[in-house]
Amino acid sequence: MESQGIVLDNVVNLFSKPDTGVDVVTQAIVGTSLAIEQQLDGWQYVRLPDQYHGWIEARHVQEVAPDEPPYASTGQVAEIQNLLAFLHRQPGNTSLAPALQVTIGARLEVAQEREEQVQVTLPGGAALWLRRGDVAIVDAYSRRPRGTVQQVIETAKRFLGLPYMWGGTTPLGIDCSGFVQLSYRLHGVFLLRDANIQYTQPGLLPVERESLEPGDLLFFGRKAITHVGLYMEDGAFIHATTHLRPIVQISRLEEAHWTELYWGARRP
Repeated sequence: MESQGIVLDNVVNLFSKPDTGVDVVTQAIVGTSLAIEQQLDGWQYVRLPDQYHGWIEARHVQEVAPDEPPYASTGQVAEIQNLLAFLHRQPGNTSLAPALQVTIGARLEVAQEREEQVQVTLPGGAALWLRRGDVAIVDAYSRRPRGTVQQVIETAKRFLGLPYMWGGTTPLGIDCSGFVQLSYRLHGVFLLRDANIQYTQPGLLPVERESLEPGDLLFFGRKAITHVGLYMEDGAFIHATTHLRPIVQISRLEEAHWTELYWGARRP
């Protein structure tokens, strides 16, 4: 029988099998709600909000009672605005080692506010402090408004130079589809997880190469789609790739490597 859970830790890997020695398929951040579909020897097979599945170690998940509201679903939440933010045990005392680091987009329950500090309650019950400049305080039920294409691109550019990581979805390491998914999610647009799934996602408009506009998703591959990037303008696109350098970088569509692999484009 399916049950509900909440991710307890900053960034948690999900695997293709219940084993840390196999490939990472995606990641979940602290506070993420998930559906638990199966349990097996300290592991859980779960479904994330983007409908992606994977195996997660049960120690990273707190199960939620059926009558219990999901974490950060009532009252006010602190949404992380900076790429990374440190949480401390005491307000204002940043000379001590941080208790936790969280990533952009995490939504944490607000316990109390002070002029320069916000106290949040984590899924496991710990109460920690972070700087007000790290967060935006919003109502828990509020959805992110759809941003402009320029806002999406500006957010994507904030990730320049971050390391590529297969299965990664955060500034600590990110892959190609995780990169475009996060860039759009922070501005209220839902994208599915993998590049090949994004290409066939209902609601995305097919775009001819000569009609490309900023914000379009560019897809690449040989026998199948294996890569996605975000079009900027004048032939330039930004993406997380291992080509030449394993980082988020800007490339040009007319480069021989990308021209050879180009598959098509979609407009969210």
